[in-house]
Amino acid sequence: PEAEPLRVFVQRVADALPETEQGVRAAGDPDRLIRTVAVCGGAGDSLLSNAVAERVDAYVTADLRHHVTGEHVDSAPDAPALVDVSHWASEWPWCEQAAGIVHAAFGSNVETHISTRRTDPWTLRAAKTGRITP
Repeated sequence: PEAEPLRVFVQRVADALPETEQGVRAAGDPDRLIRTVAVCGGAGDSLLSNAVAERVDAYVTADLRHHVTGEHVDSAPDAPALVDVSHWASEWPWCEQAAGIVHAAFGSNVETHISTRRTDPWTLRAAKTGRITP
């Protein structure tokens, strides 16, 4: 309901999504105030221009590529901050909603089950010992 710094928003995203080895990364000024957000489940760097056009403060998606991210950050000081999450973590949370939509459309004619199988392929991450994070 209120603007919050990117560093706080990124933690909110991490707390809301299933935990993964990748965690949640962000590109942008950690103190930038976040008011409006665009979200794309799955690999969404191809839709980055839409987030820019909508003039959001942050864009949450998965599988952001190095050069796309770097060029975006360098493009303009007011470009949306980028929040990169695991592909699986960005898509899994909507499964319950999708099951509800299917059930509403087909009623008792269709039985729905939400998979609890974790399909995130990453199983290990290491960070340099003593790393300082901004």
